[in-house]
Amino acid sequence: MGNVKKRRAANEEKTNLLTADTIENTSLIRQSGNSDVDVQVKVDTTPIAFAMLCSLLASKQLSQSEFDSAVRKLKRLSTNSGSKNGNKTTKKKDSHRDKSRRRRW
Repeated sequence: MGNVKKRRAANEEKTNLLTADTIENTSLIRQSGNSDVDVQVKVDTTPIAFAMLCSLLASKQLSQSEFDSAVRKLKRLSTNSGSKNGNKTTKKKDSHRDKSRRRRW
């Protein structure tokens, strides 16, 4: 029982470190009007990947060393990606109107 508690505490500590460093969920609306809208959405998928790794560890589909290695790789991927924290960005821009005619609020 002692090993289980130690492992659970270590996993919780890793979870807290990852979530504190990587959770960023933002929406940014730059302009608003009839059809001139720029929307930028950032979705951080790192916590989902970490949850999947925890699930695999809990179901004994991963050993502790495989889990640790995967977590290190996940951290490296999320910090080295082009966008902050491994976020994927989708941007939609409707620019069929002349920019000089856009109304600024």
